[in-house]
Amino acid sequence: MKQELERAEKEWSVLNPQHRAVLKERWDGKAVSWEQELRNNENKRRHHENRILSTIDWLEDFGLFQGDCDVADIGCGPGRFVAEFAKKSHYAVGLDISPKMVEYGKQYAKEEGLANAEFFVEDFASMDVHSRGWEKKFDLAFSSITPAIRGKEGLENLMAISRKWCFNSCFVNFSNDLHKDIMNDLFQRAPRREKTSHSHWFKQLFDLLWLRGYHPYVHYFKEHREECHTVDREFANNNASFLLEGTASEENMERIFRYLEAKADQDGKVSFASECWYGWLLWDVNDRVER
Repeated sequence: MKQELERAEKEWSVLNPQHRAVLKERWDGKAVSWEQELRNNENKRRHHENRILSTIDWLEDFGLFQGDCDVADIGCGPGRFVAEFAKKSHYAVGLDISPKMVEYGKQYAKEEGLANAEFFVEDFASMDVHSRGWEKKFDLAFSSITPAIRGKEGLENLMAISRKWCFNSCFVNFSNDLHKDIMNDLFQRAPRREKTSHSHWFKQLFDLLWLRGYHPYVHYFKEHREECHTVDREFANNNASFLLEGTASEENMERIFRYLEAKADQDGKVSFASECWYGWLLWDVNDRVER
């Protein structure tokens, strides 16, 4: 059992230092487009709101969000989860490594008239929980689709700030018809598995918690989307970067752009379906046994 635990901790703690070094710039770069989509894309906003409310509904079954709880959202992005948490809680706080994400979160909370929501720019994995005065400060330490708790320091901090519950959500499977068409028609292969699933994250975290003596509750949330996007070079380049990474040359970006132009309707848009599965883990930091 000891060897299994050591292996699980090593797997969870494998981080690319270069990747962490560029996280701030990466998420700052995504902040503007994310915020614009949430404000201007009705379909995107509706799906995002549905996932937030579905998450809250599930957590309410465990006694959370009865009006008196304190919640921390780690890697909060533009703050939509934080805002909904604040509406049903005593206090909600969002942390993100990206200053732009935090600014959007503050702006949205102000628009919603939420005086009990705060936001801070923070690299959570390197945060000193003790000196911050955050030990066991929150009823729920929440994390969703974020690398902030990836690694020993981030996970330890997540559990240290909780006096009861910790939550993590990650992708376990993603299917996009347009991605399949691009890769099959232009490159004669399917999208790489690592681009359609983070299920290894989900399993690694479950294994680590289980071997440490916790009993995580597991839930899966399935989201089907009908999407429609205007074909322009930014959309084509985003698809190329996502699907090809190191081989996303100027030539390949141009090929994808021309391919999307040919698939577009008379309004210059492409429509496609996508499906995303999320894996949710919830565990009680006080409920632990020796294995």
